[in-house]
Amino acid sequence: MHCRTCWKNRQIWKRWILRTLAFSIFTFVIILYADLQLQTKGLSEPAPGVQPSIQRNRPPKPSRTRSDSVRPRKHARHATSASSELKIEEVYIAVKTSGKFHQSRVSVILDTWVSITKTHTFIFTDKEDQDLSSAGYNLVVTGCQSDHSQQALSCKMSAEYDGFMASDKRWFCHVDDDNYVNPKALLSLLSGFPRDGDVYVGKPSLDKPITAHELLEGNTTREVQFWFATGGAGFCLSRRLAEKMAPWARGSRFEQTSAKIRLPDDCTVGFIVEKRLGISMVHSPLFHSHLENLLLVRQWNLLQQVTLSYGIFENKMNNVDVKGKFSREEDPSRFRTVHCLLYPFTSWCP
Repeated sequence: MHCRTCWKNRQIWKRWILRTLAFSIFTFVIILYADLQLQTKGLSEPAPGVQPSIQRNRPPKPSRTRSDSVRPRKHARHATSASSELKIEEVYIAVKTSGKFHQSRVSVILDTWVSITKTHTFIFTDKEDQDLSSAGYNLVVTGCQSDHSQQALSCKMSAEYDGFMASDKRWFCHVDDDNYVNPKALLSLLSGFPRDGDVYVGKPSLDKPITAHELLEGNTTREVQFWFATGGAGFCLSRRLAEKMAPWARGSRFEQTSAKIRLPDDCTVGFIVEKRLGISMVHSPLFHSHLENLLLVRQWNLLQQVTLSYGIFENKMNNVDVKGKFSREEDPSRFRTVHCLLYPFTSWCP
C-alpha cells in the first residue's frame, strides 16, 4: 500500500515537471522571437539624427532650361532680406501718351498711381504741356507724330528705350496712358527674378506666336514667328537684356528694325528679344489691357495684379468690377476706386 502511494506521488511530480518545462520553453521562445524582431527593426530604421548608409535610388532632378532660369521665384520677398529688396527708384516707368489725352487719360493716372511713383515715371508724349512740366512731372516731348501708326508708335518706344539706357535704373517698364500700375505688385513680381537675368515679362494679346515677314536684302522676305508682350498691358525688361538689345534698338535702329518686320513697337520688342537674341518671353497673367474682358478680374485678387486698364470692348465699357464709394459716372475707369483700396489714406479718398 505504501509503495503504491509513492508511485502515484512520483507520477504527479513528473507531470508537474513536464508542464513547467513546456511552459518555460514556450516563454523562452516568445522572448527570443520578440528580441529578434526588435533587433531587425533597429537595423532597418536609423536612429534619430543618423542618416542611413544606404538610401533608396531617387530619380534625377530635371535639368533647367534657359527660360526656366528666369522664372520668378515664389515668395521671393520672404526669401531675401529687406535691404536686398527691389525699390521703386530702381525701376524706370515709361508712359506712352499723346497730347490729346493729357486732360483725360493722363490726368487720371497722375492723380492715382503716378502720385506714388512720380519721380521715377516718365511721360513720353508728342506735345508740350506747361502745366505738367511746372508741376514737376518728368515730361519727355518727342519729335514723333501724334497718330497711332506703326512709325509713330515705334518712334516713341525708341525714345523710351534710349531714356532708360541713359539712366542707372535696373528695370525698364513700359505702360500706356490707360493703364493703372500697382507699384507694390510690380516690385513683388520683379523681385522674384534673378538680379542679373535676361528678363522680358508681360502678357501676350494673342493665344499663339505672331507671324511676321522679315524684309531681307534683295527685296525678299522670310516668315518668322515669335511671342510679344502687348504694350497695352505693359511689360518690363531687365537692364542686362536691354543692353543686349542695343544693336537693334539704340537710337534710330529701333525704328529700322520695326520697318523690317512692318509691325509696331511692342511687336518689335518681342522680335528683337526672341528672334535676334533667342531669349524667351516670360508670360505673366498679372498684366491686363483693354483688349481683354476685364470683368474676369475678380475683386478678391484685384490688388495682386500688376496693371489694369479700361476702354471699349465689344461696344461696351470695359473695366474691372470693383465696388467702392465712387459711382461709375464719377470713376468710369475705376482707377480711383482701386487706388483708394490700395492707399485708403489718400486725401481725396472717401
